[in-house]
Parts: sequence; structure tokens; C-alpha cells
Amino acid sequence: MALQPRGSWQMPPGMTPPKEPMFNLPTSVMVLAGIMLAIQAAQSFFLSFDQREWLILSFSFLPVRYGAAAQVFSFPGGVLGDIWTFVTYAFLHGGWMHVILNVVWMMIFATVIVRRIGNFNFAIFFVITAAAGALVHLVIHFGSQAPLVGVSAVLSGAMAASARFAFNGGMGGFSGLQGVNRYPCLSLKGLRRNPQAMGFLGIWLVLNLVFGMFSILGGGATIAWEAHLGGFIAGLLIFPYLDPYSRPPRKPKPPKKDPPKKRPDHLKVIK
Repeated sequence: MALQPRGSWQMPPGMTPPKEPMFNLPTSVMVLAGIMLAIQAAQSFFLSFDQREWLILSFSFLPVRYGAAAQVFSFPGGVLGDIWTFVTYAFLHGGWMHVILNVVWMMIFATVIVRRIGNFNFAIFFVITAAAGALVHLVIHFGSQAPLVGVSAVLSGAMAASARFAFNGGMGGFSGLQGVNRYPCLSLKGLRRNPQAMGFLGIWLVLNLVFGMFSILGGGATIAWEAHLGGFIAGLLIFPYLDPYSRPPRKPKPPKKDPPKKRPDHLKVIK
């Protein structure tokens, strides 16, 4: 009788092997990608010109909303729209090339961050990096009528955040992005001393500057490198506060002292 090698395993007869998922991605990333693709499909195939215009005015980030024009023209959403567009612009895109490129990058870098910090913390990360990108864009383009759209600010923040742990703990190159890296993230000082991390961030900054100056997306919209930079800085700075592997453990509370016991009346000394 032939012996099976030690540690080998054979599937019993009649049992079918488990099916691997087509996309091994977190559900939150797939939901975000589905929403962005659905919005782009609606813009391209179902909405009229007036409806597309309303969508842009309501949910893209328009610096003109915060200038003198806001006193003359009533933008959809009013004051609440002035707030929510700091985030909702990330779900809109300037064309199919724009949305597909961003979805691909989101599947890479957002997946890494979600697996590291979880869905709830990633939602916070998404809001902060999107808002930071819009804020930097607003400061530089105050009063501009050109709408800001796209999730690139969040992706820039995710790339910056991933550099703080992907090259830490003896991980070689990008192998730290595979699975869940449980090493604490690098401090800013440690980041500066890590040549792999600094090279990764430096390449991103140079490419972002070059593409921001000379590249044009589908639909004629220039790349908003300022928003990318805002998201990048925010992601780099806030990540340790959302990372469960980097936050210092809470100090245990000191035990409560029992109140002093009162001496029974019959033991009181009468002077």
C-alpha cells in the first residue's frame, strides 16, 4: 500500500473544492467602486444635460461656492451643500478613463488600508483625506468655477499611509503590503531614515507634480495636484491615530480606594 507523504491531504470523493472569489477585495472597497462606476454610468447613459449639471452643482467641489458669487447665485444644498461637497466630490469623476484608473488604484491601496485599520476607521480616513484635498484646492483656487471631482486625494492619502508601515519591521520592499502587516507604523523621524519609504514617497511626489503640470484627463479637466497633495499630507499625519497596531496601549486606571471604615459606636472612646 502506498503511503501518503506526511502532512499531505486529499479531498474525500464526491466533495467539490471551495470556489475562490473572483475579487479578493474588502466589501467596503467593492461597494465604493460600485457606487463610483454606477454614478459615472448614470452620467454617461441616463441623465439629461440639466440633470448632469444639477449633479455637478450639488455634489462636486466648487470653490466658487465660497466666494462672492455665492451671494448672487443660490447653489443646491445651501449651507449643508457647502459642507458635504468637501467629501461627495470624491464619488464623481470626469470620464470613464478617470473613474477606471481611480478604481484600479483604489483596489490596490485602499484595500491595504482597509485590511490594516478596518472599515470604520477607513471611513474616517476617507472623509478626512477627501476634505483635506478639497481644502488645499480651495486655498489655491479660491473663487474658481472649475469643479473638483475624483477620489484621487483619498488614494494619495492611502499611498502616504501605506509607506508608514509597508517598509517597517524588516519587510522587504512591497511585501509589506501583502496580507496584514502588524508591525507598528514608522514615526515621521523613522520614515525619514528609511530609504525605501522615502524613495516611494519621493517618486509619488515627483510623478504627481509632473502629471499635474503636463497631463490632461479625459474630458479636458487638468489633474488637481493640489488636492492630491492635501490628501497625501493628511493621510501621512492621521494614520497612526487610526491604526490599531500603532496606538499606544491605554494606561490601566488606578484601583479605587475604599472609603475609610467608620468605627462602630460601641467602640468609640468616650473622653
